[in-house]
Amino acid sequence: MKNIIIFILLTIGLYVSAFSQKSQQKFELNGYLKYMQTTSFNDISSYWMTDNLVHNRFDFSYYPMEWLDIKLSVRNRFFFGQQVSMMYLPGFGNQYAKMIDRNFGLFDFSWNYFVNKSCFFNTAIDRAFIDIQKGKWNITAGRHRINWGQTFVWNSNDIFNAYSYFDFDYEEKPGSDAIRVQYNLDYASRIDLAASVNNDTSITAAGLFAFNKFNYDFQIMGGVFRSDDYVGGIGFTGNLFNGSFRGEASYFHPLKNPGDTSGIMSASVGYDYVFKNAMMVQCEFLFNTSAPKSSDFSLTDLYAMQLSAKNLWFSRFAMFASLSYPVSPIINIALSGMYSPQNNFIFAGPSMSFSMSDNFLIDINVQTFFSNIPANDGGKGTYAFLRGRWSF
Repeated sequence: MKNIIIFILLTIGLYVSAFSQKSQQKFELNGYLKYMQTTSFNDISSYWMTDNLVHNRFDFSYYPMEWLDIKLSVRNRFFFGQQVSMMYLPGFGNQYAKMIDRNFGLFDFSWNYFVNKSCFFNTAIDRAFIDIQKGKWNITAGRHRINWGQTFVWNSNDIFNAYSYFDFDYEEKPGSDAIRVQYNLDYASRIDLAASVNNDTSITAAGLFAFNKFNYDFQIMGGVFRSDDYVGGIGFTGNLFNGSFRGEASYFHPLKNPGDTSGIMSASVGYDYVFKNAMMVQCEFLFNTSAPKSSDFSLTDLYAMQLSAKNLWFSRFAMFASLSYPVSPIINIALSGMYSPQNNFIFAGPSMSFSMSDNFLIDINVQTFFSNIPANDGGKGTYAFLRGRWSF
């Protein structure tokens, strides 16, 4: 009951503060309300399951001074459907709700307000930080996102908060409980220092030096990863044949046993090109030694596993390609795909979006998977998503 009261007061406070102080231009409230229906099946002629998600987000900003920003973002999600019901275990509770309520940061800012056999409601604070900008200095502290990645799908330099490509409904991506200090040397060079603490009190701390050379943006980073490994990495982004060429690589070595030869390398390289008719092509390749040379997997792992820069994929090699085209100012179509030689894994993801107005969007996304692993063991399946989004 205390959590419910706190949530109600916080929600009312956000609205009242934003609109009552609008004339002073110190408060802002943005966000969205989404509804998404998911239909999943192993085979189109087999049993279909339907699930539903109502998803609301508040992004609250306060600007007390020109050099100081205060941010707070809250996610509210109501889940109901067959998958939720199937993951209820008598005596153990709803395992779906427990999975959503997992907390990986130092502070547990996630709450399940009510949970039963068929539905549950979760609130999570995924951004809560202060941002100070003074001259060449930028200091950020709290729960926020530190994005050091350069490529699109697999980011081995994103040591603070890696994310899953398949979680397309979370556009903001996860954040970390961290402090970050940036010093801008000039328009293209900076020194970046950051440290975060996870819920298991493990620490990730690293420094990054970014600079421009030969019309390419380069970065070199190094530090400690989750109190277990030394980490060092490089990344780059630049122009090649009128397209964008980018890549990144990181090496992880055991901290407690420097003489150990079991280091892990993760690297990705990608290329993006936009044609004159606005058609965009993307491709990317991954090399990942953290994965075993031969192992099985389940589609559940793609959605539920805790990703990290050290463990980005279930196989050692993978490739990605996508094609998107704006059919009209309001309609966009896209097709993406992946392939991994291990278990002959194939992913196909067609999608279509409709911009009904400036602040209302409808889209259809399909994620279908094939592999040598039987469907009953989680090696095949299709998820179809119908989503509507109203932004404010």
